[in-house]
Amino acid sequence: MENKTYMKLGAVFMITGAAIYTIERCVKLIAYAVATSNSANMDLYANNLGGVGMFFGNFFVWFFLFIGFVLLAFGFPARK
Repeated sequence: MENKTYMKLGAVFMITGAAIYTIERCVKLIAYAVATSNSANMDLYANNLGGVGMFFGNFFVWFFLFIGFVLLAFGFPARK
């Protein structure tokens, strides 16, 4: 494959990892807001959700970012 193909694939993988993290964070914030808005369920769910998750808490986020970084590294040609 050409260098530009590696760079494009690396960018796609990194954007995918960032999108997964963003979607996961938004869903978790919405679930936290719904759980805390209902006072009857607040004690049950609010402590378990805890707001925002950690960056590397999801396997797929760091996996896609790592693969993207490796592909980007292969995309840059070595100096001669």
